[in-house]
Amino acid sequence: MTHEINSPGKINLTLRITGIRSDGMHDIASLFMRLPALEKLTLEIRREDNGDKDLVRVHGQRIKGRNILQAVLEVARKKDPNMPPVIVDIWKEVPPGSGLGAGSGNAAALASWLSRDLGVRFSLEELVGIGSDVPFLFQGGDLSWMTGAGEKLLHRINGVADLFRVVIAIPGWSCSTPVMYRRADGFYRKEGWKYCEEEACEEAVGILGSLKRRRRVGLLPNDFLPVLLQMHPGYRSLFEAAENSGALAWGISGSGSAFFCLFNHENGDASPLGLFEEADFVRKILVLG
Repeated sequence: MTHEINSPGKINLTLRITGIRSDGMHDIASLFMRLPALEKLTLEIRREDNGDKDLVRVHGQRIKGRNILQAVLEVARKKDPNMPPVIVDIWKEVPPGSGLGAGSGNAAALASWLSRDLGVRFSLEELVGIGSDVPFLFQGGDLSWMTGAGEKLLHRINGVADLFRVVIAIPGWSCSTPVMYRRADGFYRKEGWKYCEEEACEEAVGILGSLKRRRRVGLLPNDFLPVLLQMHPGYRSLFEAAENSGALAWGISGSGSAFFCLFNHENGDASPLGLFEEADFVRKILVLG
């Protein structure tokens, strides 16, 4: 029997870097918004006549290196050595390095299925070990206020995400998160990080309050933004497209590269698709909600 499940992703409505830990990891404070159906997974138990090892197959994108789903399966097998072998097919829509958490969403979707259907229970520490975005995507919820490396849930907010339609433009370049953190370190070395965790929280609360009231917020705060604009000034044309098309808010997710904008869900005709299509560096457009 084959199971088809949605694989979530995320955008960061706000993202502030608040410090660097002794282990070299960065602390952030970020308002995460869940994208419930960014990609798709199909799963089934692998029968004995087809082999006794797990099989992971990727469709639509080429993934370099080790797939994050292998890490999920390794953790699951340590917890339950008798777990039957499974076949996992990933139907990719999002290029790697887009900042949308698609790989982490794949991992969260698989872990959720293993937990629900095969009784494998994952601890928070195990999910963090797989990827810092995995806990948020595993736990669900529309929006969550996350700190630490992005794995610490401080507050969950429901009933908000459905108010908006999300349009995402993925440019032709990808962004490596470790590289972007190093560039951000250099950019902020003299003046330091702009916000502490408490200040970042106050900022996010204000922005969320405006969005709930359908007030235009404009460009959303992200501490990677100045670095990204130095590297790719073409983002400015996307900002202009979003503003001219009536979006409530727009920004860049994670450390890049994806650009997103939020529209009032009740205003179904407003869309910057035509303007985005005119940007020759945009390789993919997604409309969600």
